[in-house]
Amino acid sequence: GGQTGGNVNTTQRNSIPPLQATRPSAHTPTTAQSSRPATMSRFFATGDGDTSSSSDSEFEDVQDTKPVPTTAKYSLALDSDDEDERRVVKSKEQKQAELFGGYFQKIKNKQRIGDWSQVEEAYSDMHKVLKKTMAQVKSQGPPRGYLKCITELEDAVLAAYPQRKKLAKPVAQALTRLKNTLRKTAELYNLEARLAAFRENPDQEDEDEEDAPATPAADAPKEKAKKEKSKPAGGDDDSDSWPSDSDDSDDSDSDSGDDMSTMSKEELRAMFLKKTTDKKETRKPKQPKQPKKPKEEPTAAPADDFDGMTKVLSSREKKEKKALFGKDEEVTCESVLTKLVEIQSGRGKKGTTPGSQMRLLKKLRDIAVDNKLGLALSLKILTHIIASYFDSPTSVAGHMSTPEWHSCHDCILELFLVLDANKNIRVDPEITEDAENFSDESKPLAFRGNAVTFVERLDDEYIKSLQNIDPHSPEYVERLRDEPVLYNLIVLAQKYFASLEEPVADALPAVMIRRVEYLYYKRTFVAPNPELRDEARTKMYTERRENDEECEPYKKLTESWFIDTEEEQDVTKLVSALCKNLYGRVSSDRVRTRAMLCRIFHEALSDDWYKARDLMLMSHLQENITHSDVPTQILYNRTMVQLGLCAFRQGKIADAHCCLHDIWSGGRVKELLAQGVQHQRWSDKTAEELKIEKRRQVPFHMHITMEMIECVYYVCSMLLEIPHVAHGRDAKRVLAKAFRRQLDYYVRQTFKGPPDNTRDHVMAAALAMKEGDWRKCADLILNLKVWNLLPGPDAIKAMLKSKIQEETLRTYLFSYSGFYESMSLVTLSEMFEMSESSVHSVVSKMIIGEELQASHDQPTKTVVIHKTEPTPLQQLALQFADKVGVFVENNERLLLDGGGRYGYKDRQPWSGNQNRRGGGRGGGRGG
Repeated sequence: GGQTGGNVNTTQRNSIPPLQATRPSAHTPTTAQSSRPATMSRFFATGDGDTSSSSDSEFEDVQDTKPVPTTAKYSLALDSDDEDERRVVKSKEQKQAELFGGYFQKIKNKQRIGDWSQVEEAYSDMHKVLKKTMAQVKSQGPPRGYLKCITELEDAVLAAYPQRKKLAKPVAQALTRLKNTLRKTAELYNLEARLAAFRENPDQEDEDEEDAPATPAADAPKEKAKKEKSKPAGGDDDSDSWPSDSDDSDDSDSDSGDDMSTMSKEELRAMFLKKTTDKKETRKPKQPKQPKKPKEEPTAAPADDFDGMTKVLSSREKKEKKALFGKDEEVTCESVLTKLVEIQSGRGKKGTTPGSQMRLLKKLRDIAVDNKLGLALSLKILTHIIASYFDSPTSVAGHMSTPEWHSCHDCILELFLVLDANKNIRVDPEITEDAENFSDESKPLAFRGNAVTFVERLDDEYIKSLQNIDPHSPEYVERLRDEPVLYNLIVLAQKYFASLEEPVADALPAVMIRRVEYLYYKRTFVAPNPELRDEARTKMYTERRENDEECEPYKKLTESWFIDTEEEQDVTKLVSALCKNLYGRVSSDRVRTRAMLCRIFHEALSDDWYKARDLMLMSHLQENITHSDVPTQILYNRTMVQLGLCAFRQGKIADAHCCLHDIWSGGRVKELLAQGVQHQRWSDKTAEELKIEKRRQVPFHMHITMEMIECVYYVCSMLLEIPHVAHGRDAKRVLAKAFRRQLDYYVRQTFKGPPDNTRDHVMAAALAMKEGDWRKCADLILNLKVWNLLPGPDAIKAMLKSKIQEETLRTYLFSYSGFYESMSLVTLSEMFEMSESSVHSVVSKMIIGEELQASHDQPTKTVVIHKTEPTPLQQLALQFADKVGVFVENNERLLLDGGGRYGYKDRQPWSGNQNRRGGGRGGGRGG
């Protein structure tokens, strides 16, 4: 044999294996992957046919010999010599077949795991490549692998489409788009007939492939070697079905020996090496594997399709069934309670879900009912089932889903219905476990539980769901239809707790305050129709059953409706009665405070200003509200805003401004009313505080319109501030700082365009009032659309017009009285379109209040203006009074701020002995 190179030492030469050891066998790689000694080049250099035949026989003799593994150094030495042999030239058809095979495999893999987003992406990429071969597709048709992939994908999409509601939203959308894309693609490429033919005969080959002309015999070994080299290991058989111009070379093997003289070294080497066979190569080709179908848990069969057949239990159901009672185990009250404790001990542990807990509890309750262990034990298990519903939200901010909420409501409704019908059963949180009685009828049946907390938590879950739903969507309106259902449950709970001879501690007040909180913000009561609600809920339950969702049998509301329509007609009377009942029963200051605020809110909503004002002043809530919790402070702010709106509707401009000033002037109206979170740039709130604030938000249908609050506040400020500015006597005193700041900003604007929002309308009207133009002021104010949000907009506009006329008259007299000696009442009444008596009344009030130095001349119906200049002593007295007022104001400000407004709060009090020991500026040790 030859040598591999001059740098190989004697030991390496002696370790080179003989020629037969380098032949491929069952344990050695092919030519493209292994090394070959240098004697192989001499062997292939001979082009004689006799030599080739003798070499064949020589290979046959040594074929089963165990090969000697080559050394690493020897393999590395031959790598550079075999680089040209490893390069494979692929045709365009082979590249397309490999590319499509990769797409087919990716679609299958993602389809098995249900990742429809990735399936859609791979399908889109495959069609981008398919568009480039449009001419070939139209002439020869798509490959059979493509047809197979499309048919399997269509079947999988149609099978998964009914269950799309259980999928995540992006995955469900991708599944819907993929379903539509498959249909459009079949129409675009005219594949309906080919897909139908493929579904009928999926194993039949295309006629074009059968009738394809054979390739020349000389090219057979070359084409065969290319096919085997280019085929990926473990690839899918679908990729080989892409049409090509070459055919199998089996028919031309017999003629290959005639042209060996014309073959190159590489062709001869590939021909001889590929002819060697072993046991693995003689085996029959494996059939393509059928895709495995995903396991489906057996579900309960519909009674219409499988009457009389036994349901096949899944592994989970079998495990849960074994977890209860054995076949021969006796079922008693004590054993059921023991099982109940075992189930509850796994609550909250790893691997235990609320759904599995709920299923076990329901089966345990069915066992207790079947064995007739008593109604009290059944209700005890029912309370644990209700508690498991409230464990379903995974976080504090999360909320219970609507179907779960309805199921939980039905369970609580059943609990109260049974308790109301069986007064001998008592549920009380103060009962100890030792005092529970489930079977001894000689004693009262009782067990430990707190039924009122179920109503409160169900109400909290309903509020959280409204907070998390988009208020402008139909889903929010649909969810609001559950409010009468919850209100009906609260009424039933109140009826039950009120009928108990031994009342449960704080249960009745807790239910009554929940009922008041559903009534206080409504002007009238809209009687719900339980029959319409039954139709809607029956439709929802039907859809859930069609989607194979677990749901409890529906119970109609008409059979358990406790709302008295006649009692609810007069909401004001009902709220007043409930609140008066709470004042005497409740022992908690929080409940009493909330009841008083709800009553004041409703009285103000009903336009009873004096009653609402007196209740607020008599209760002294404004003095102690800072010690209450945050939700109660939010209710207080809402009540004050509603009180200010009531005063405005009644024409009490000063009172309305006083009620709204503290809320609006701070610039945190949304935060104070819990109607939104304001993201301020320099806010020091943490992420956890923002989450807590979001959980305090009031549902959208209970909001007070921010635009209405803004408009009422600025209008009241305009009617008070503009005459005060025109008077000018106490110019340093500002009645409405927020209004004055906005007015100054509006005046400083170089270009004032037409007003486009509520604030600009009010500021433009304020400038018109300052100039005495009441008509322009009235037009700007009365044309606002916000007045339609208030009840009785016509009466409110008439009141506003009258107030604007009066205040504009006062502003005119303050501004221009110094230019006249006398002013005619007739002329003033014509200018401001007021009656003479109204003008006389306004001027008389100004004279009595010493705002205007004038007197009436009754015969001539004029106002005589007195121009009296103050004496020098009076001027000095006025200046002294102004300075004393500023001094007093500064002292009061320092007292209110604790003495720290000007930077002296954190300094130590001065002492005479403070600097005696120190010497020099630095306070050193000098004497």
